[in-house]
Amino acid sequence: MNRSHAFTLLSLIASTLIAGCSDRPEPATLTTSDPSATPPSAITPHVMRYPTDPASWQPMPLEEAMKLIDNRDAWADYPPIHIPPHPAEKYLKDLIICLDPGHGMSDGETDPTYKRGPTGVREDDMNLRVALLLRRLLTDAGATVIMTRDVDALVTHAERKKIAIDANADLFISIHHNAASSPSANYSSVWYHRTVDESEVALDVSRSIAHRLGAHMRTDVGRTSPILSDQLMYNNGFGQLRGLPMPAVLLECSFFSNPAEEQRLRDAGYNLRTAYAIYEGLCEYAYNGRPRVASIQINPPTTNPSSTPNASSTPNTPSPTPNASSPTPQTPSPTPQSPRLVAILDDGLPPWWGRDRSRIPASSVSVSIDGQRIPHTFNGITRTLEADLPALAPDQTHYNIDIRFTNKLRNSVINPNHQLTPSPTPQP
Repeated sequence: MNRSHAFTLLSLIASTLIAGCSDRPEPATLTTSDPSATPPSAITPHVMRYPTDPASWQPMPLEEAMKLIDNRDAWADYPPIHIPPHPAEKYLKDLIICLDPGHGMSDGETDPTYKRGPTGVREDDMNLRVALLLRRLLTDAGATVIMTRDVDALVTHAERKKIAIDANADLFISIHHNAASSPSANYSSVWYHRTVDESEVALDVSRSIAHRLGAHMRTDVGRTSPILSDQLMYNNGFGQLRGLPMPAVLLECSFFSNPAEEQRLRDAGYNLRTAYAIYEGLCEYAYNGRPRVASIQINPPTTNPSSTPNASSTPNTPSPTPNASSPTPQTPSPTPQSPRLVAILDDGLPPWWGRDRSRIPASSVSVSIDGQRIPHTFNGITRTLEADLPALAPDQTHYNIDIRFTNKLRNSVINPNHQLTPSPTPQP
């Protein structure tokens, strides 16, 4: 036996001994119902199943876990597609979500490069595939989904907005992919309309979706802010978002101008990664609750009884005996009070453990009248907000009231603006 044969034999013996000494079984894997149709690794990842019987497996030692850290995958190494139902998807139930696949009918007759990648892949096609897959995920979760288009069709901004408004949508999600002159650019971004103060709920939605997009699509997370104002692009913002009464965001999921990304975006499986990221972000947004002003009213002004003497206020002091030389005491006139705003705030959270405690940070609560903040009191246990309102000007008939607050998970109130007409002042 020559040296090379001997070395081969020793290697086989050693590998057999090592395998035989191992107490840890191979991790179980998920399989498809039809293994012959598609390799399982193309659809479902290898998933470690942790048995409940301690005799059936051995836990990984710390040293082995440390070795995994030593040999981490690169960020752009895509894991197998894994799209389990999110446990919090139940909070999407009954939400009306309008999905807006951007563009449509960009056939390139007038400009062969319009909204196309380096090899001609069309943005509007990838937008539509993502939207159709997302619709399936959301409807399976119990949400009601409205589409501005579900085929390759040209739909104007006005028509898209009308579809969302007519459906009384709770959220408007416009799905796009980006382009840049630099072929290396490839990051995810979510855009809200105008300013942060005007788009607080959209910021909540944006935050959840943006982080999930970067994680699932493996884009250049950390390169820039994941959430951006559309006024960075246009003074009046994006036409898709302008004038919508519901929270609205525009997603630029990745860059089709990046040659490698363009090819990935041709693949419906990769589009499913994108759709699942948006779905997961929406699940997390809904899980954080949707706070609202549950009730609001203006109590009419009354008179202040505290300025009227009260005999019971000093029960231990004898009343002076009046005499002829003493002046007749005058009873002060009652002082009129201001109209009183009373509102009940709903944190939007289920009756979880701890519901008897305040779940609305008092520092997040504010009340404004015509843009001017006014003093208020807030009881976090009863969720009651109260404030004295200033007198209306002679030419005013109602109050424009803005109530802002967040719950403890930092989701913002969905209905901050209220227009109320006070009741007539009662006559004495």
